Amino acid sequence: MESFLGNKDFLKIVNKKVFIAIGLVAIVIMSLSLMAIKKDVVVVYDGNEVTVSTYAGTVEGLLLKQGIEIREEDKVVPELQEKLKDGARIVIHRSFEIQLVQSQREETIMTAEKTVEDLINKLDINLGEEDKVEPHLQASLYPGEIVRIIRVTKEVVTEEKEIPFQTTIKYNDDMDYGKTTRVQEGRTGVKEVQLQITYEDGAEVTREVIEESIILEATNEIVEKGTARLLVTSRGDTRRYKDVIVMEASAYTAGYASTGKSPGDPYYGITRSGTQVRPGVVAVDPKVIPLGSKLYIESMDRTSSYGLASAEDTGGAIKGNKVDLFFESREAALRFGRRKVKVYILD
Repeated sequence: MESFLGNKDFLKIVNKKVFIAIGLVAIVIMSLSLMAIKKDVVVVYDGNEVTVSTYAGTVEGLLLKQGIEIREEDKVVPELQEKLKDGARIVIHRSFEIQLVQSQREETIMTAEKTVEDLINKLDINLGEEDKVEPHLQASLYPGEIVRIIRVTKEVVTEEKEIPFQTTIKYNDDMDYGKTTRVQEGRTGVKEVQLQITYEDGAEVTREVIEESIILEATNEIVEKGTARLLVTSRGDTRRYKDVIVMEASAYTAGYASTGKSPGDPYYGITRSGTQVRPGVVAVDPKVIPLGSKLYIESMDRTSSYGLASAEDTGGAIKGNKVDLFFESREAALRFGRRKVKVYILD
């Protein structure tokens, strides 16, 4: 009996040691497991960068434990549902306000995207091939930025347009100056024009001609214009003239007072052209009226016109639009004085 009780006590002692050993092993395994799931991560937010040791399984779990509030529009990289890994770097991009303009409608939105392209993708906005985005897709976004999406559409239309006729002028030397005669009537033509019209947000911005074809040719107008300048002299004669100039007229004689020469001087009464001075000879500026030109001097003050003349002489004071008229007597010259005249240059 004593021997049996000894064995029973022995078994109790053995069982107790096994239990203790199993417990110690479990504690070791649990400690090792806890050590295995512990992670060191870096969190970057609001200008801070901190290293955190955590047992959290996801990014969201870590942020909740750290008391870091995340707004719906904020952007977290990696995303909140991502499993947390040792050595991970978690960056929180805070959202900010921008203005988005689409089809001329403006709205305020919150975003944490870095570029315009990221914003477009985030908002799931579909862009057409011709649509414009301002600023460009690769531009960085900043608080207060205005992002414009301009919808561009194009259409091709066909229009009929008039072709204006041209007027051709033919000059006729046998027709009185200023007189015109229509030789051929003008007629407008018609052409078909294919246009590409570009619209931005529904407003037309450009029209580009793609193709055009003539349906009806235009007929040019032909006008004949007279160039013959006719002058009726004080005697009733008709003369052709090339030009008319308003000039300041003075008077001179062959005497010493006008020419500095007296009778007996070998050059007395001799013109610059080498001719003998006589009524109808006038002195001109050769740069304005060539020597030898045939003229008609017409009065502008209702006095008698000097009449037909010949440009044969010059004078030191006769420069530009000036003409000096020869008179035989000093009294006639003084009586004429100075006055405005029309000088017709005859054909």
